[in-house]
This record gives sequence, structure tokens and C-alpha cells, in this order.
Amino acid sequence: MVSDSTIIVNTLALVVLIALLLATFFILRRKASIQVIPLVVGIAFFIIFSLVLEQGLHSVVLQPNAQGQIPLINTHPWFYIFYGIFAAGIFEELARFIAFKFLKQGYTNFGTSLAYGLGHGGIEMLIIGGGSLLGNLVISILLRNPNGQLAQELPPSIIQALQNTSAGEIFYVVIERFPVLLVQICLSVLVWVAVNKTKQLWLFPLSILIHALIDLPGAMVQVGFLSNYVVLYGLLYLMTAGLIFFTIGILKNNELYPLKKEPT
Repeated sequence: MVSDSTIIVNTLALVVLIALLLATFFILRRKASIQVIPLVVGIAFFIIFSLVLEQGLHSVVLQPNAQGQIPLINTHPWFYIFYGIFAAGIFEELARFIAFKFLKQGYTNFGTSLAYGLGHGGIEMLIIGGGSLLGNLVISILLRNPNGQLAQELPPSIIQALQNTSAGEIFYVVIERFPVLLVQICLSVLVWVAVNKTKQLWLFPLSILIHALIDLPGAMVQVGFLSNYVVLYGLLYLMTAGLIFFTIGILKNNELYPLKKEPT
């Protein structure tokens, strides 16, 4: 059985995650026009490129076994790290590049970059962060009956993991997913500038490198090269802050900052 405090904290973490996403949306909507089509395109392209195409390549290259374990993590950890971070960078930044080329035909305003970033990063936040919290919450509630069918069918390791998860560990999801959302928005802005502004194409390959660099600490955790979560999240927030300042600098150079909401 999972404790009431675990269920309460899980619920609170899910509410905070959704609130942060909504707050980001309303703040950016005050700064620039956030249109529905670019937002929906961001959602669709993340699903197609990251969840379908990238995962399809992973199944071939990483060759996970029947239990979902990846032998390369143990046999060739550095290959796993560099493949993983650059695969994510290439697929997601290519998705942005193609999407903005497509949107350029009818959505040329700067708000397009923010709308796409919210769609791309927002659906990732909900699927990866919200999905894990919601799944744990549902399982925790169903496990309140220790004699129920779910308690009998679930592997003991899953039940034990839920029981041993602290409140701080539950909030790791929120701590991680919010800066990732900001990263996705910034990278969307950089690629939009690369597509729409003269002589700024260099920002596209740079966005791939930035994406890979930000993913590096997380990949190192997966292979056991980094285990200190203070260091992990410290690096994540530091790199996110650096990317935000860099993105603002690019916008200033292209006379796009301070942000002004376009007339509708």
C-alpha cells in the first residue's frame, strides 16, 4: 500500500507542473501573438519526429531486449551517450527547421516561434512529466486496496519503488521538466531566426549542438557516470539560464527584442 502523503505530493506535483505550463503560455501570450496553428504544428512535429521517427531509430541502433534494457549502456557507454544526445538534437531541431519552412508560407510573425515552442515543449512536458506523475498517481490510488487485482498483478519491484519514493524525488519531475520547457522554447526561437532572417542559418546547426550539450548530463546519469542530482539539476538550470541570455542576445541583434505583441 502507498501512503497518503505520497498520493498527496504526487497530486501536488502534477498540479504544479500543469500550472507552470499554463503560466508560461499566458506570460508569452502577453508578449507576442500565440496562434493555434503553429502551436498544433509544434505538438504534431514533436510526436512525429521524437516519439515516432527517433524512437524507431533507437529500436534499431540501441536494440533493447525484451525487458527494455539496453546492452550498449554497459558495453559501450560513451557511444550510447553521444548517440543519444545527438539523435535527440538532430531529430528535434530538424523538426523545428522543417516546421518553420512550412509555416513560413502563412505565419511569418515572431509569435510563431513561441507558439511552436510551447506546442513542442508543452506536449513533451505533459507526456514525459505529467504522464509519469499521473501514472504513478493512478497506480498509487489503486494500490490502496492491497488485496485488489492490480496489487496481485504488478511486479513487487514497482510497488516497492512507489513505496520508497520520497516527496523530494517526486518533485524531481517538476524540477527537471520546467527548465526543459524553457529550453525547447529558446531553441524554437533560434531555429525560427535561422529560417526567417538573412545570414542566420548558422543558428540551426548551433541549436543541434546546444540541444546535445544540455542533454549530456542526463545521459551521463543513465550510464552511471553522474549520480549527484544536485550537480545534474545545477548544470541543467545553469545551461538553461545561459541559453535564455544567448537567445535574448540573438533577438536584440535581429531587432526582435523587447518583444512586442503584433496586432491581430
